[in-house]
Amino acid sequence: MRIDKAFWCVVVGLLSWGAAQTGFAQAYPSKPIRVIVPFAAAGANDLIGRALQRPLGKILNGTVIIENMAGASTKIGVNEVMKAAPDGHTLLFASLASTMAYYYSGVFDTRVWEQLVILGRSGQMAWGMLETRADAPYKNWQELVAHAKKNPGKLSSAGPATGGMMNLIVLESAKSAGIDITYVPYAGGGPSGTALMGGHVDYRVAQPIEVAPNVRAGKTRGLAVAFPTRLPEMPDVPTFREVGIQFDVPIFGFDLWGPPGLPPAIANQLTRALEQALKDPEYIETVKRLTYQPVFLGPDGLKQMAKAFETEIGPKLEAAFPVKR
Repeated sequence: MRIDKAFWCVVVGLLSWGAAQTGFAQAYPSKPIRVIVPFAAAGANDLIGRALQRPLGKILNGTVIIENMAGASTKIGVNEVMKAAPDGHTLLFASLASTMAYYYSGVFDTRVWEQLVILGRSGQMAWGMLETRADAPYKNWQELVAHAKKNPGKLSSAGPATGGMMNLIVLESAKSAGIDITYVPYAGGGPSGTALMGGHVDYRVAQPIEVAPNVRAGKTRGLAVAFPTRLPEMPDVPTFREVGIQFDVPIFGFDLWGPPGLPPAIANQLTRALEQALKDPEYIETVKRLTYQPVFLGPDGLKQMAKAFETEIGPKLEAAFPVKR
């Protein structure tokens, strides 16, 4: 008889715990959800996050607030989520590279991507595109390479401040082609674009959203895109593989992350909500204008991508941009 009582105590306890977890999920959200974007306003990360704001809030039946916390290679924004209460009301919207700045920036001492809770990806885009002026003496990547070999060490490429995937794209593409170029870092896509148009550099690497307006206006020419396929928005720009660049760049996208310790019930609810939000017609129309493809990727797929990034790209970043810890 004592065994029966003990058995039923366990059953009742498990049922109570399950009910509490279900009730917790159903009560969520109980206040506005802060989504931290670890970059300044008006960038691709911010624009796509704000496009997601309305449909995500509608599906969750709550209020979603985008909050920009730029600086320190995304550390300020990431740390805000790392220390947040694990109740789902403070989330991070950033790329996998933001959390993996560990490899090329001394600001991260730990592998924060292993501590945060991966919720899902909001879409995908090319990490970068090589661009030159329309009046340049070379009309494609192969001609640029030939020109560079005839003028060793004289060509220059603009890009973001030293460190990270965009810089690695320039270094690895030049290495693959066997050319010697000078990398000139700029504060962002705006300044590097100005430098390109002003003739201060020969070509640059930038996000497709930054390249597209100039290409459509006939001011510049896309040389190659770091993506498995050509982009629908710029079908004339070949892929890295097509022009012979032997560097496989991971697919880029902005992900939703939760703080350490986020309950599975809340995490699952957020993952399902994100997947549904990506089907919103207004969201789809908005992000496609930004050369962003609204393709959902769940936590398992992102974990596999993180592992590949860690083993294949991480060592290259560490070698190219060594940091002291």
